[in-house]
Amino acid sequence: MTGNRQDLLNMLCDLSDLSALVTGSENIENFLQRTVDLVSGHLRTPVCSIYLYDETADELVLKATVGLNPHSVDRVRMSSGQGLVGTVMATRQPVCEGHASQNPNFRYFPETDELPYESFLAVPIQKGVVKVGVLVVQHTQPDYFQTSDIMALKATGAQLAAVLENARLLMDLQRVCGVPEKPVCNLGFIKGQRASAGFAFAKVAIRGRSHGRLVVETEAAETGTLKDFMRAVETTGAQLNALQQRCARKLPESAALIFAAHFMMLKDPKFIGRMKERIEAGEPATQAVRAVARHYLDLFADSPHPYLREKVNDIEDLSGRLLNNLELPESDGQGDFGGKVVVASEIYPSELLKLAAESVAGIVLTNGGVTSHAAIIARSLKIPMVVVQCPELLHLPETTPVLVDGDVGNVYVEPSAEIVARFEDRDRAKEEVAAQSGPVTAGIATTEDGSRIELLANINLLAELPLAKKMGAAGIGLYRTEFPFLVRPSFPSETEQFLVYRQVVEAMEGRPVVFRTLDIGGEKTLAYTDTAMEPNPELGLRSIRFTLAYRDIFEQQIRAILRAAAGSGQLGIMFPLIASLDDFLQARQVVADCLERLAADGLEHHDHPAIGMMVELPAVVETMAEFAAEADFFSIGSNDFVQYMLGVDRSNKRVADYYRPEHPSVLRALQKVVRVADEFDKPISICGEMGHDPAMIPFLLGIGIRRLSIDPQFMPAVHRRISGLTMDACREQARELTAAGSLRAVKAILGS
Repeated sequence: MTGNRQDLLNMLCDLSDLSALVTGSENIENFLQRTVDLVSGHLRTPVCSIYLYDETADELVLKATVGLNPHSVDRVRMSSGQGLVGTVMATRQPVCEGHASQNPNFRYFPETDELPYESFLAVPIQKGVVKVGVLVVQHTQPDYFQTSDIMALKATGAQLAAVLENARLLMDLQRVCGVPEKPVCNLGFIKGQRASAGFAFAKVAIRGRSHGRLVVETEAAETGTLKDFMRAVETTGAQLNALQQRCARKLPESAALIFAAHFMMLKDPKFIGRMKERIEAGEPATQAVRAVARHYLDLFADSPHPYLREKVNDIEDLSGRLLNNLELPESDGQGDFGGKVVVASEIYPSELLKLAAESVAGIVLTNGGVTSHAAIIARSLKIPMVVVQCPELLHLPETTPVLVDGDVGNVYVEPSAEIVARFEDRDRAKEEVAAQSGPVTAGIATTEDGSRIELLANINLLAELPLAKKMGAAGIGLYRTEFPFLVRPSFPSETEQFLVYRQVVEAMEGRPVVFRTLDIGGEKTLAYTDTAMEPNPELGLRSIRFTLAYRDIFEQQIRAILRAAAGSGQLGIMFPLIASLDDFLQARQVVADCLERLAADGLEHHDHPAIGMMVELPAVVETMAEFAAEADFFSIGSNDFVQYMLGVDRSNKRVADYYRPEHPSVLRALQKVVRVADEFDKPISICGEMGHDPAMIPFLLGIGIRRLSIDPQFMPAVHRRISGLTMDACREQARELTAAGSLRAVKAILGS
């Protein structure tokens, strides 16, 4: 190249006083432009560009350039690993090419007019492990850049990292605060994971954008009188009441509490009253609603208490409804989500219940996993849901038609009429088959050679009980008692729990029911506790640790279960996340104490429950014999068991490939656990995702599992899978799998 060491030194000296460069810039875009001008001048290159990483879309975006077509700024986007710039981001290493177009990773973007520039040098901009962007220089002269240029550009990128990270965050903030999104291009078909079966075709609604944008929006004309406002308050109250009644019918667990915060705020003189005062002082109604909403949003967002921070969603939702009713007085009250496909980065169970009340058509999650509790609730409510790793969907315009195929796990953006017709035909065919089918009795499955396998139901919500009965479930192998807690704004009382649990027992008409005690923490956080504030909630005060720490809550639940099961047949009480025999014995003593007090109080109750435990932690494997001597039964929670055996957060997309139920250590540990349970003649079942996985069912039967506890909708498919197996073949496959020492070897066996 034609530069010299003094040019490079001058550039580094100029960059060392970045504060002056920042303060002297009119805005972020101007700062970025001045930066590329400076670097281009010192390195004597006709092209210098800065690409910043958009974390939400998981893309690099051209944000400033000198030399390339200026109209390509904000238009050129590429994913990590795409093109030479994407390669730099993916590898976190510089790329220096004397003939860029000959590199197999080269990709030409016509809008940049970059074809004449053969010499290419790019370095990653990163702050620690945080990806910030890529700094690029280009030249028409082949083989222009030398080792000294690479070193200089790396040093420049390092100096720019902190400032550019802030620039990127500020741009994200602008977008969140209401800057209109650019239309997303090149999205048509996205393959994801099925979380809840079903089919939905409707316009998209972005969770968190609609009401949030209404509240912060300032460009729209402010309108509305006091009379308009009072009418909007009355209309909003009527709409919320209708939604609440609909929700109570669908979800008895929720009682009448899903929209409780909304009703309270509608009556609150400090909330609605302040809006009214501002209108009386001369402000337009819409302006008053936005101003008061912003005030409370700021207060709650900064609160150290998670319960108060949770109220941000309620304030946005209620204020958005008021604004909708001010601006669209003829609204039908369905809200932003009724009849639409909702796209969200994440969603809490309580939020999902509100969507169900609004009759949402389908859900697409751009984060999380199929084992998340949002997915479990969606299956319970029969709402089609797909999980895709595609944050770009969050930027779709809200008039975009989207098709959700929850049966396979795919999403179609703006599908053709032919695709829609195909899915509608398939949906009609499924309904016709279901209508023609006789009663299903899948509770007992029989292998080809006559071995009987008991199929029990996992129940999350009362709405699933009719399906469990229709499927002929042999009983309930797992009733997840946390859901009545998850959908409420505070701990349910003993009486409230009793009323829910009693419906579970009565629906089973004498068949066995196993209640798992409160299993919160980790991904199942309660907004009204401080568990979400833990640095590592998966390893924190969760499950049995929480209930042992708060014995009053534990005793209320145990009493409610025992009272609800009075006069019934077989009752099981099961403790989650047991790590030591001491924990199990302490929890069992709580049950014994509750039995004693209920008898003393003369209250009807079940007086001889079976006491069991979940097998979820590696700590149980080597002490299984001690547990088997004390516990009445076991249930393997395969989701957590795999997670803790392998040290993998199953909901983290960055390590999703490491979550492998077929890992040799998992298979061998499961075999050992089942063998010990059999030696002590203690019943053992499995209740996680492995229980309905067609690939894993032969292994489970082969190691001795004779009870599968699964979601009711999976029973027919599991029944069919078992009926085509022989126990000899299952045992042989189990022997081969537990002898395999690598994932590759296991895969070869499962694929054979």
